[in-house]
Amino acid sequence: MLTSPIPIFPLGLVLLPGAAVPLHLFEPRYRAMLRDVSGTTQRFGLIAPPPDTLEANLPAGRIGCIAEITALETLPDGRANIIVEGREPFRFETYLDVGTEYRIAHIDDWHDLDEEPVALELAASTLRALAHRALVASMTLHDIDDELPELGDDPATLSFEVAQLMHLDDDVQYNLLAERSPTGRLHQMERVLIETLPELEEAAAQHRLSRLDGGPDSGPAAD
Repeated sequence: MLTSPIPIFPLGLVLLPGAAVPLHLFEPRYRAMLRDVSGTTQRFGLIAPPPDTLEANLPAGRIGCIAEITALETLPDGRANIIVEGREPFRFETYLDVGTEYRIAHIDDWHDLDEEPVALELAASTLRALAHRALVASMTLHDIDDELPELGDDPATLSFEVAQLMHLDDDVQYNLLAERSPTGRLHQMERVLIETLPELEEAAAQHRLSRLDGGPDSGPAAD
């Protein structure tokens, strides 16, 4: 559940719902924030300012994501390593001056719109097929022989999962976070994969041939 006001951490990365991200906290203000939230909700808002925008000038309407602390390591000098998991998106409204070392913000809910289930499932099915191809090609390029990652059953969160697995640029991830239509998010990711798949699959095919032909990426020959 969203609460406002909330401690907020402006940072140059986009946190998506369901994503687990490690953070290293060394600034005194964020160490203070960690002490405060660790004793209460374990949650704060993480938001990426627009490019070339100072955190003090964060515009109203910018979308962020609630971060919940799932692991904490406090270091002897007061720094800390934490792992946060993305929860629900929020809409930034304004900073509030309440005398804390770290920033406090008033935020609003940014929930998904209700959509027609059949269209949502069809879009999810299309994205699953494209994501399967992209993951196969990516794992081939990196010589990963593990089983393919399993995608969840919820079509509303599928686009977020695929974006995380494919390590997409922050601007693509932000557009997903800001999109309130689950079907719209699926179509966004569909367009991204349709654009990138030909080059990715071609590179994977060349890599596979190079290994079969005993090229520089093939490793030592068997006896």
